[in-house]
Amino acid sequence: MKKIMCFLISLIYCSIIGFAQDEEFTGYATALIKSNLIEYKTYGFRDKDTRYDSLTVQPIGSVSKVIIGLALMKAEELGFVKLSTDINDYLDFKIYNPNVKNNPPITLRHLATHTSGIKDNDKFYVQSYSKGLKSPYSLEEFLKSYLTKEGSRYSNKNFGKYQVGEAYNYSNIGAALAALIIEKASKIPFDQFTEKYLFQPLGMEYTHWHYKELQMDIYSQLYDEKDRLLDFYSLATYPEGSLKSNIVDLTKLLKALMEGYQGKCDILSENSWKIFFAKNYSDGLQVKGINPQEPNSGIFIVYTKSGAIGHTGSDPGVSAFLFFNPETMLGKIFLANEDLTPQNLDSFKKVWENI
Repeated sequence: MKKIMCFLISLIYCSIIGFAQDEEFTGYATALIKSNLIEYKTYGFRDKDTRYDSLTVQPIGSVSKVIIGLALMKAEELGFVKLSTDINDYLDFKIYNPNVKNNPPITLRHLATHTSGIKDNDKFYVQSYSKGLKSPYSLEEFLKSYLTKEGSRYSNKNFGKYQVGEAYNYSNIGAALAALIIEKASKIPFDQFTEKYLFQPLGMEYTHWHYKELQMDIYSQLYDEKDRLLDFYSLATYPEGSLKSNIVDLTKLLKALMEGYQGKCDILSENSWKIFFAKNYSDGLQVKGINPQEPNSGIFIVYTKSGAIGHTGSDPGVSAFLFFNPETMLGKIFLANEDLTPQNLDSFKKVWENI
């Protein structure tokens, strides 16, 4: 989802260290879920000396947004938020689209379906990335600088020209804002909220948002399309793309989604699952700019043209795909420590087809 900036950012964080690797992906893991059977496969290396295995932890890019969606539904269940409420009711700063008149309210549902009018302005969004294990900016600090008139990163180009609900603009900033609202409304930091209400109940023991400086040996290195080693980097807007996980924990997440689709997973109520998965666009006709390959959306979860449900993730050195077929109840995951590029796209397709 972030291909526009991946190449630029990878150049910024690329070190001079390199070594011979495969011609496709440096390292990756796959998972297949069918009924109660789970099959893992791993390939390649997580660094120059260590094989990539099922416990290797790495960032998962925008697959992180699925967690924001689940957290929104849990926050609504707990009475902290409502999807239909004006986001300004939850914030101690105000957000208005300067490009439209009357400023109708932006809601959490608009954020979750990328129809809020908030856009990713690459000039400033790229500044959310920082070299190192921890961002110098807090989530709130960066968002205020981007979304309020007093902010150093504010621009009319940070917003679209259509009324809320009328146009689709995939927005990492909007997703991060949804996470901040959960934090504000619940008075619980977002990383702690998700640990308490999602990761612990699902048994996702390896999953977390921020690098653990004393446990760096659990992480994969990340590589660009030329197998060059990237420096570790962090993201101020971390909820929209910085979740660290492995194939074992992602399988637990996907299994929960598949069971939730059938109303059988108790991390959310049956009604919350229905809202989470409910399609928000009428065959993509009522909203301008819908991607024909992803013509519909639940709450931060995507319906593909083929009918599969899930999310993709892309960042420098990161490729992630997590989907299930609601008819066959077959689930598939792909997680790699290298960018998906035109050079390895065919290889990815072959891997995906053979999971």
